[in-house]
Amino acid sequence: MSMKESLKRLSQIKRLIRVARGLERADLVIKNAEVVNVLTEEIYKADIAICEGLIAGVGSYSGIEEIDAKGLYAVPGLIDAHTHIEMSMLTLSEFARVVVPRGTTAVVADPHEIANVLGKEGIKLLLEESKHTPLRFFCMVPSCVPSSPLETSGAKIGIEDVEELLKYENVLGLAEVMNYPAVLNCDDETLSKILICDIVDGHCPKLSGNDLNAYVAAGIESDHESIELNEAKEKLRLGMRIMIREGSAARNLKALKDLAGNRYVMLVTDGDRDVVDLLNEGYLDYVFRRAIEEGIDEIKALQMLTINPAEYFRLNLGLIAPGRFADIVLLKDLRRFEVSKVFVNGKIPEFKKYNYPEWAKKTVKAKKISPKDLEIRSGKVRIIKVYDGEIVTGEVVEYVEGIDTSRDILKAVVVERYGKGNIGKAYVKGFGLKRGAIAQTIAHDAHNIVSVGASDEEICKAVNRVIEIQGGIVVTDADKFLELKLEIAGLMSDERAEVVADKLKRIRDKIKELGCKLKSPITTLSFIALPVIPKLKVTDLGLVDVERFEVVDKN
Repeated sequence: MSMKESLKRLSQIKRLIRVARGLERADLVIKNAEVVNVLTEEIYKADIAICEGLIAGVGSYSGIEEIDAKGLYAVPGLIDAHTHIEMSMLTLSEFARVVVPRGTTAVVADPHEIANVLGKEGIKLLLEESKHTPLRFFCMVPSCVPSSPLETSGAKIGIEDVEELLKYENVLGLAEVMNYPAVLNCDDETLSKILICDIVDGHCPKLSGNDLNAYVAAGIESDHESIELNEAKEKLRLGMRIMIREGSAARNLKALKDLAGNRYVMLVTDGDRDVVDLLNEGYLDYVFRRAIEEGIDEIKALQMLTINPAEYFRLNLGLIAPGRFADIVLLKDLRRFEVSKVFVNGKIPEFKKYNYPEWAKKTVKAKKISPKDLEIRSGKVRIIKVYDGEIVTGEVVEYVEGIDTSRDILKAVVVERYGKGNIGKAYVKGFGLKRGAIAQTIAHDAHNIVSVGASDEEICKAVNRVIEIQGGIVVTDADKFLELKLEIAGLMSDERAEVVADKLKRIRDKIKELGCKLKSPITTLSFIALPVIPKLKVTDLGLVDVERFEVVDKN
C-alpha cells in the first residue's frame, strides 16, 4: 500500500470511528430494522449506520440519508462458497443482474470452465469483468486444468500460472483439487500448488479411510462432493469444511440436512443453477428456501450462506456488525426470503453490460464428423448409466449390437474441439431418447463437444451444427434444429438472461418430446465427460473407469 493509499485509509477509519460514536452523521442509516444476527442467533430491532461502504454501527443512529425499514428483516448478503459462473450460460455481468436483486451479493468462483478453454487469460477476463459489476467476485485459482490426464483440454494451468494469478486482488487460494490420486501419489506439481496457497478447496467423492486422512493432511480444507451423510460426517470429523450442494441437477441437501447448524458446513450451488431456474426459482435465495423446506431453522440456514463461508475464506462479510462491508438485504418475509431491497457497499446496485473480445468467441477448432467416425464394437460391453439428479454415474454390462432405443441404449460421443481430432465413444443408458440427438460444448471439464443420440446420423448433424455456430447447445430431430449459441468460450451467451432462458426452455421441451425424462438433461449430459467423478465416463480419449483412473476402451 502506497503512502497516499495509507493516508486515505487512515482518514476513512477516523471518520468511521466518529460515525460509530455518533459524533458525525452516517452516509446512510437503515432505521428500525429487525436485525438478524447470524452469530448470536438473535433477531432485534436496531438502526444500521453505513459510512463509506462499511457498517459503522448497529444501534441508534442518524444519517445524511435515512431509510425506514420498519417491519423488514435485515440479513447479511448471501455468499455462494463454491460456484462456476460459466455454468449459468450467462456472462458475469448478466449473472449479477439476475442474482444480486435476489439477495446474493458475493460468490467464490472456481473459473475452471473458462480456464479449460482459454487458460489463465480466460480467468483474467472474468476478473476484469468483475470490476464492472456490483456482485463481489472472489476467485480461486483452478488446480486441475485439465481435470486429469484422461481428457484433452484447450489449456493448462501450471504452477507458474497459479503464482501469477494469486497476485490478483480477490484471488483467494486454490480451487477444488479434483485429481486426488495425484495428491495420494505425492505428485510434485500438485503438492507445490497446494503449498503456495493459504486456502485450498477439495473435491474427493467417496474418498474414505486412510486415503482421506492423507488427502486432508496434504492441506486440503473443504469438500462439496458428499452425497451420503456418513461420507460427509467422516470428512467433517477430520476437520474438512463441508459444502452441501443444492443445484438444478445435483441435490444433496435432503441427504445431508442433519449437518445443518455446524459452523463448518455451508450451502453452495457448485454452479449448478441454469438460467431458467435462476429466473423462475432463484439462486441462493432458492437454496435458502429449500433448507427451510427440509426443516432447517432459518438462522441456521442463513449461517451456512453468510458467516460460515465468510469465516472460511477470511472475508469481511457475512455479519451485520461494525467494520464489515455494508452488503445488506432487507426482507419482507424471512422464511420465504422475500426481498425488499439489496445494498452492496451501502448502495443500491447498478448493472452494466460488459463486452467480451472477439478472441474469446472463436474457440471451436474441431472438424466435422461423419457416421463412419462413430463406429463402435458390438457384443458384451460396459455401459454408462446416468441417474436423474446426480452427476455420479453407474455401470451396467449388456450385450449390444448398436443403438437400441427400445432398451434405452444410446450412443454418447465426445469430439475434441481444440484441433487434435480425438473422438471418444461409449454406450449410455438413462437418457431415454427415442429419436434425435443433443450436442453441446458444455462438457466438464475440458468442454469438448459431447453428444448423445438415437442414431449416428442424428449425432453427426448435431455435432456439426455446434461446430458451425462456434459453440452452444443443439438439438436435432430429423431435419429440424433447435439451438442456443454460446459464443463466449462455447460456454456463455452474450444475450440477456431472459432471451437465453427462453431458448433453453424450448430446447428442454424438445428434448422431453424426444423421450427424455431427466429433469436437467443438459446438465446430466455435461457431466458424463468428467473423468474425476465415479464411475464410468467418456472423454475424447475413450471410455474411462474413474475408480481405476484409466481409459479402459478406446474403441
